[in-house]
Amino acid sequence: MPVKGADVIAKNLKSFGGGFLKHVNRTMQHVSKILDVEVTNNINLTDHSLQELRRAGHPYRIGGPGLHHPEPWKVHMQSGQLFMSKKSGIEEADITGGNLRTRAWAGVDENLAPHALYLIFGTSKMIPRDFLTPALNTAKGPALEYLKRNLRDFVFNFKAVEK
Repeated sequence: MPVKGADVIAKNLKSFGGGFLKHVNRTMQHVSKILDVEVTNNINLTDHSLQELRRAGHPYRIGGPGLHHPEPWKVHMQSGQLFMSKKSGIEEADITGGNLRTRAWAGVDENLAPHALYLIFGTSKMIPRDFLTPALNTAKGPALEYLKRNLRDFVFNFKAVEK
């Protein structure tokens, strides 16, 4: 359903001098950091030795783990390559046709850590450990609350010019 007065809204936001867009970008940077922290929590565990994995019944093997692993998406740090490949950022806020578009993201660069794809999708011998989706699910609540709280006050205090 089209919004009446979208052109006036867009004009007001642009005439505000980009302050609103700058505020949205700062807010999204913080959301990106929330996502990054959750990804870090999922890939930063201390390493297991082969003996410890054997005692645990090789919980990451295909065919079902010997013992139930409570958080099978968690990844133990070995070389640190996956941790070093972590990236996060935003797509700058933009208003086109009265629609505000922006995005915050966090993930890993598979060029720096090619084994990330094997961790996420699994192999013929290892169950998949998608450490990104649980990070998003955990961060969703705090990120949405931050967005609501941070942008609501800014929007309520915005002094627009009526048509």
